[in-house]
Amino acid sequence: DFWRIFRKGSMRIQCEVEVLYSLSHGGNLGKSTRKKAVISLERKEASKSKLVCDGKKNQIFLVLATTQNPSGTKYIVEGNIEKIYHKYLKEGKATIKFKEPAHLLSINKADPKQLHCLVHLLQSSPQNQRKEQLAPQLSLKVESVPAKLVVISQRGYPVNGFPPTLQRFEAVGISLSRIDRRLTALENLKCLNLSNNNISTIPESLQSIPLVELNLAGNKIEEYPLALCLGNIATSLQSLDLSRNLLICLPTGFVQLHQLVRLKLDCNKLVTLPKSFGKLRNLKYFSASSNQITLLPHTFRKLYLESIDMYGNPFAGSGLLRRCDNLSIPCLQELAARVIRKERLRYSPQILPVRMCHYLDTAKQCLCGKACFDSYLHHVAHLNLHAISSTVTSVNQQGKTTVPVELFLCSARCIKLWKQ
Repeated sequence: DFWRIFRKGSMRIQCEVEVLYSLSHGGNLGKSTRKKAVISLERKEASKSKLVCDGKKNQIFLVLATTQNPSGTKYIVEGNIEKIYHKYLKEGKATIKFKEPAHLLSINKADPKQLHCLVHLLQSSPQNQRKEQLAPQLSLKVESVPAKLVVISQRGYPVNGFPPTLQRFEAVGISLSRIDRRLTALENLKCLNLSNNNISTIPESLQSIPLVELNLAGNKIEEYPLALCLGNIATSLQSLDLSRNLLICLPTGFVQLHQLVRLKLDCNKLVTLPKSFGKLRNLKYFSASSNQITLLPHTFRKLYLESIDMYGNPFAGSGLLRRCDNLSIPCLQELAARVIRKERLRYSPQILPVRMCHYLDTAKQCLCGKACFDSYLHHVAHLNLHAISSTVTSVNQQGKTTVPVELFLCSARCIKLWKQ
């Protein structure tokens, strides 16, 4: 019995409703505000209801309940609906025009599938046709579009495209050599798992998808594109797994993934991390074990993590790497370059000499945040990982938890502050 699905207390449609008065019945639309409401269908016997219509034993009502009227306003369905406007059903919008009372119910922000079923039911109730005669027509089945798709073999890989409402796609260990570009057209895709395949490159077009989770572990990826640090993915990505690949470095713009919470870079060939890695303020779970990292950027100490694993990296020792005797008197070229960096001025070979452009590209960031070029002190200090994380995995078999952090100091004042 399809009507049983919509009986009061069973399935309800949550939406926003604006009640208007029909002009064709002498009403006045006036000013009205949208209110949050719940719409349901209810069947009651005529003897139990205040609304009796033509002596029918069973009457079906559309019940509109709001915060101000929890018991709900009841509208007779059969023979009382003049017209239904359903052009924008896919957007969760519809308008129902009743005869008595002469009301227009403007429905908005409803679930499209539920609203589609409701409209079909209301349209399938002619004025002079009994419900018993409608029973065969009310077996409407709304086709459920899959939100998750798991492919376990190449034979089962979708050839004719993907459902537009797909939210999660998994194709693990089926020897894929590339990422299907058709996936970039899925605006609702949130989770993509293509681990343990033979993928070597990541298409830049992936930046347009607002992914929340991306798992590309166990592939042959050598480079993470800078384009994937921009676009929709930059503001949505929370979990990224690039472990067991061939990565040597990460782009400088990687720190633009501000929403990143979980990052796995284990078993790659990473030599270093981006200088501004500490800008990943939402990062909570980080692992980069079994890489070739020798030094960490000084911004690394700004992280506040729940868990960190840096085991198996050939970390260097601490100490002074570069001494400079003219910290207090930088050269004129350095002073000019510092101003350009401080004011964030654009530069290119069309504006400045090529040699100066190359010089600006060699900038190091001092502990104070300023740029330095030739006049700086290069030092390596120790950082205890317990200072930035609740759970720490030791970095070697001896249980060591300290790592070397690279420091650049541009003045005697910065050296004094660091020592303090």
